[in-house]
Amino acid sequence: MNKLLLALQGFEDLGPLQEINMTEEKSDLIEAWLKESVCPVVEELVDLTTFQSNTLWSASHLSKGTETRERKLVEYVDDCLVKFAVQLEACFPYVYQARIPIHHINDIRFIAQRRWFDLVHAEDFYQPTQQLLLEDFNNQHTNNFRNYKQNKTPADHVCDSMFARIKYWKEILDQIYRLFFANIRIDDEQSMKDFSSLMDCVTQLDSSVKELQKVCLKSKQKTLRDACTTLSLIYLSYADRPELNWLVEDSSEVEVRSRSFRRCVVRPPGEIQHVEKQLDGTFKLIKKEPASLCNPAVIRKVAQALMDIKPIYEVPDSPEDLIDWACSQSRLVLVDHSPRQVFWDGEPIVQKWDTETVQWNLLWILACNPGRTVDKEMLYKPQGQKISSRRTRLKELLNGCEALNQLIKTIRGQGYRLELDSDNIILLQSDGLGGLNRVPTRKSRSINS
Repeated sequence: MNKLLLALQGFEDLGPLQEINMTEEKSDLIEAWLKESVCPVVEELVDLTTFQSNTLWSASHLSKGTETRERKLVEYVDDCLVKFAVQLEACFPYVYQARIPIHHINDIRFIAQRRWFDLVHAEDFYQPTQQLLLEDFNNQHTNNFRNYKQNKTPADHVCDSMFARIKYWKEILDQIYRLFFANIRIDDEQSMKDFSSLMDCVTQLDSSVKELQKVCLKSKQKTLRDACTTLSLIYLSYADRPELNWLVEDSSEVEVRSRSFRRCVVRPPGEIQHVEKQLDGTFKLIKKEPASLCNPAVIRKVAQALMDIKPIYEVPDSPEDLIDWACSQSRLVLVDHSPRQVFWDGEPIVQKWDTETVQWNLLWILACNPGRTVDKEMLYKPQGQKISSRRTRLKELLNGCEALNQLIKTIRGQGYRLELDSDNIILLQSDGLGGLNRVPTRKSRSINS
């Protein structure tokens, strides 16, 4: 039995984890499980590029100074927040000003001046700092955000806290926006023009947030990032000599980070609750005793992380081995990494795919959506070359692989469809750090759907 299965079995052996049945003895057993069963699993993962890239994804893709598509989207959302507030200022003369609370007026100015350093904070990695990253201290916003409901169990908090900040500022602006529309005083041509621009700002902000959510919160990738982050923190806190130079560059910080995170796992002071079961099946609290006890929610999250880490634990790490493994598992394998590669039944379809961007795009989208009709609206940059021309050229590139060509069906008047089960497709994409990540495909629809 491998170490992962042993760790999961160890969790089952701990029995139900609830506040009401937590004792010091059980808490000690849990910490022993973290140290003796979970850490050995992470030991086998920490040197894997895939594990590291998932752990560091948010910091390396969202932080200021990174040149990524995701960072550009963060900056666009930031700009949209400010633009929204600026346009609210422009519309202020057209409303009944006496009906607008002074704190709302101050909020508009505060946001319009972009009084924060950034929306992303790398220090959230260890646990949410619950900071708005303000240039100058503001008691109202600082306290309001600290009272904002944020998940404290281990997860990709760099990403989660970024969205919490966006949501905080957006909710303020949305509330003022509704208040303005309920109190319009002047209804002339100029006011209508400014309010129309205000509505455009709302649409742009909503659209930008949805686009950022789309790239950051893809369910499978986010789940994997949460799992890698959780296990990295457990390893940092409970391994005897954690080797995480790729995560904590300064070795003197390891102990500081370890103690900080352990306060999330074991809450000092906790308390032991002595209860007595009643005849009706409920429990009556008899007394409480202070104690340092493990947080059941955190431990359940660790166990879930072990389950979620299976795709990495059971799959090769090096790009070459991963491609070989993929070819042994599926009929169609696409590798979106320089050089781009296509494999069918384990054999490469040798073409200069890097120079055939349009046709590669068509094949990739077909493979991402097996059993679904792909039309020009689903393709990147649909203008220019007709989809039928793309298919003709793709057919030429797949010459010699008639079996795959025949699975790409023409749906008259609609587009094209790859009639191949998703279980027979593996998509691999560059992680930006020299490795490859697996990209999920949509579950196949039946051929007739």
